[in-house]
Amino acid sequence: MEATDDIRVDHVPRAPSPARNSEIQLPRYRRHGEPERYRLSAARLAMAPREPPTKLVHFWFRTRYVSAHASQISDLHPHVLGLRICPSTVASFFTSATRLLPAFAQPWIRAVFPEWFLPDRAVLKTQKPGEDQEIMKEYFDTEVEAYGRLSPLQDAIIPKFYGLLRYNGTRAMLLEYLGGISLSAPEGATMTLEELSSLLQPCYRALHAFGVHQDDANLSNFRLVDGKLKVLDLESAVFHYSAAQKATFLASSVRHLAKHYLSMQAYYRHEGSLEAA
Repeated sequence: MEATDDIRVDHVPRAPSPARNSEIQLPRYRRHGEPERYRLSAARLAMAPREPPTKLVHFWFRTRYVSAHASQISDLHPHVLGLRICPSTVASFFTSATRLLPAFAQPWIRAVFPEWFLPDRAVLKTQKPGEDQEIMKEYFDTEVEAYGRLSPLQDAIIPKFYGLLRYNGTRAMLLEYLGGISLSAPEGATMTLEELSSLLQPCYRALHAFGVHQDDANLSNFRLVDGKLKVLDLESAVFHYSAAQKATFLASSVRHLAKHYLSMQAYYRHEGSLEAA
């Protein structure tokens, strides 16, 4: 699922040094005339951010009636909305009152009443529309299960999962807004394959440690946030792979993503967003 990022940056966060001992064989070929490294072109750096249209939305999340300004994160995914949550007097009261409690009690209050401690930004993801709603329901249920299994990785490898709700009569989940840079955007396409692999492998291994494999190897499902990758879109997660299968699919997923990354770099250079570094 390729998505166009709305974010423009003056620089791209540098990736950590690639791991020396990687058992995954990365593609060695390079198209004729393509450089070893890329950087954002002057034209891309000068491009003004695109401001998507917004609309005011309202929904109940647990005991709170939430109002927010919403915009589509991607034209390809109308069921995913970025939210700017409107200030709430009651939420401000909850926050202030909780700070007066003993330190040991504050995390418990936040866990029991997450709706009153939401950040200014969040993501609302509804069940996908489609003719076969049984399949769409299965995808949604799979993603909910994946977030449950991966709860220790929330805010580190995957977004925080705030909870479930209904939006316009449809099941939805409220997630952390990550920001950062999509690997499918020009801003995310300036790494070498070794740097890319050194970021991807820890993500896959972290998920595998909790019995989950992200089975949709797509660059748009990874975001670079503060020099680390975070994984999105867990609706295609698989829970039953053996250790050997996980190792096989880790290697094949990284190779697949690396090949697409090379092709994407060449495309962005051709259309003027990247240039030789």
